[in-house]
Amino acid sequence: MPSLNQDTRLIMTILFVGSISGANVYFYANYGNELPWTPLSHAVLFGLITVGAVMGMKAIFDLAVNDRIEGWLLDRRIRFYWEKQQREESQRRKIKESMGIMPQQQFQQSPIIIQQQPDYDETPNEFLKSIKP
Repeated sequence: MPSLNQDTRLIMTILFVGSISGANVYFYANYGNELPWTPLSHAVLFGLITVGAVMGMKAIFDLAVNDRIEGWLLDRRIRFYWEKQQREESQRRKIKESMGIMPQQQFQQSPIIIQQQPDYDETPNEFLKSIKP
C-alpha cells in the first residue's frame, strides 16, 4: 500500500532526473573534451550515460530507499492514528468524569450521525486497528 501519491512521485522523479543530468553535464564539461571521438559519438555517449545513470540510480533507490521511506510514512500514520485514539479516549473520560460530578439530570440525547466520504488515498482504520504497537 503506497504512502506516496502519484503527484509526489512524479515531482520526485523529475527532480531526480534533473540532478543526474546535471551531474552528467558537469562530468562532460570537465572531461568530455579529452575523449577522442566525433561530436556525434559524444552526443550518443552523453545520452547513454545520462539514461544509464538515471536508470541505475532509480533502480537502487527503488530497491533500497523507497521501501524505507514508505515504511516510515506508514509507521508515522499508524502512530498518529493511535495518538488520536488516545486523545479521544482521554476526552471521553474527562467528559464522563465531569458529568459524574454534576447533579444527576436527565439529558435528552439524540444520535449524531456523521457521514464521511470514503477516501481511498488514506490508510483504512481497520488496517490501522489490526496493527497495535
